[in-house]
Amino acid sequence: MRKQLVAWTILTSALVAVAVWTVLGPPDHAAGPHLPSRDLTASMR
Repeated sequence: MRKQLVAWTILTSALVAVAVWTVLGPPDHAAGPHLPSRDLTASMR
């Protein structure tokens, strides 16, 4: 029962990830310390 629950959770997470990837597309850049919002506020100052 427990293995089935873990497998179901992993499968569901994978499907959600694929759906989000399909809708939004791959990220333009790797997530790092420089976030676009921080760069935007820094350039506005």
